[in-house]
Amino acid sequence: SQAPVTKQYPREMYYRLLAPCFLPQKLHRILYLDPDILVINSLKPLWETDMKGRLFAAAAHTGKTNLANNINQVRLGTTHKYFNSGVLLINLDQGRKEILPEEVFRYAGEHAKELLLPDQDILNAVFGSRTLELDDYLWNYDARNYSTYLLRSGGVCDMDWVMENTGILHFCGKTKPWQAGYIHRFGILYKHYMQINRRLDQSLASGFR
Repeated sequence: SQAPVTKQYPREMYYRLLAPCFLPQKLHRILYLDPDILVINSLKPLWETDMKGRLFAAAAHTGKTNLANNINQVRLGTTHKYFNSGVLLINLDQGRKEILPEEVFRYAGEHAKELLLPDQDILNAVFGSRTLELDDYLWNYDARNYSTYLLRSGGVCDMDWVMENTGILHFCGKTKPWQAGYIHRFGILYKHYMQINRRLDQSLASGFR
């Protein structure tokens, strides 16, 4: 009840942070993905990541400069990069030892008015120092920022590189590729897979007649 919720950020968003507290003991790790994700290559290398005893593995979206990271460090009182919570590899075994729901809810209650992206802010403020950094080029590629990735890589990470190497495209932001008027580069790829999925559903519904 102390955790802030909104229409955009409902109560369920906290489940990813508290997953070790209620998932079966037979599970040792899980991969959480936001719904605005497109997987375009194998996730096996991500799944097999050595988490080195950390609670979470996540990527940071740095953008053209580190300004956003610096602002979030000041805002949350942290020293690490600001991790995106849309792709989380979760170490359930370690989490069962370290994650306390009351710690999460206490922080949420004390800082409710300051949390801009509630679950993501809590991930960083409470668990950031226990989070392993992933390469966002591979495992949480911000689909809005193709030009930025290309520039930061010195032209290496072009479209061909992304299609060959990136595992996860993340369609961050308010506008989404399933909405009319989406302008970013990878929107057409998302719609292509939407069309394939729609045709498959139609074929299954008709019994492949």
